[in-house]
Amino acid sequence: MKLWFLILILSLLSACTGMNEPRRTSSQANQHCGEAEDADTAMRLDVVRKVMEQGRLYAALAHLDDIDTASLQAAYLRADILRQSDRSAEARPIYESLLDTCLEGEAHHGLGLIAGRNGQLNHAVSELARAVDLLPVNPRVRNDYGYALLLKGDSVAAQHEFLTAIELDPEATLAETNLVILLYMNGDQQKAEAFARRVKMDQQTLADLQQQAAELSRAQP
Repeated sequence: MKLWFLILILSLLSACTGMNEPRRTSSQANQHCGEAEDADTAMRLDVVRKVMEQGRLYAALAHLDDIDTASLQAAYLRADILRQSDRSAEARPIYESLLDTCLEGEAHHGLGLIAGRNGQLNHAVSELARAVDLLPVNPRVRNDYGYALLLKGDSVAAQHEFLTAIELDPEATLAETNLVILLYMNGDQQKAEAFARRVKMDQQTLADLQQQAAELSRAQP
């Protein structure tokens, strides 16, 4: 499951840099959840998100610790920070506490990523499928579910998820790289290289993805 771990790391990095997941503002999230936060708390939670996007996870957690709030958004941010900081055992119960809230989809997504990192592929697919049901227009969730399906050998369903992620977010670069991997694994070299040219992927990246595809093909049953 080493390769699964590597791709999850890439997914985490994309989350930190904001490449694949549209960011919701604090006011949008609170309106969705029906939570009321004062302006100062909302602003400080936005600071936490921005620090996370910069990849400064320890600093983000410190900022979060400095906010006196028990909001669902704060709990979700804490779970994400802990998961991305290799503290999944601490993140899991927080995600689980959100399963009966308006952040159920986000919680299933986090639990799916934890399961994948632990090599529990069937559990990961189940959690991520539920996340897609609840968050159908979230490109990062669609991409992560697609990759789990790819690892299970369901390339048709995986391709659907990657293409959906790309159309939802034209800058979903991780979904683009995963689609190239899938095409190489299917033996569609011309399609892979044509798509790579269309998204302006450099030759070194393309060579690296071809190698990843070969390794994944050997690792699959």
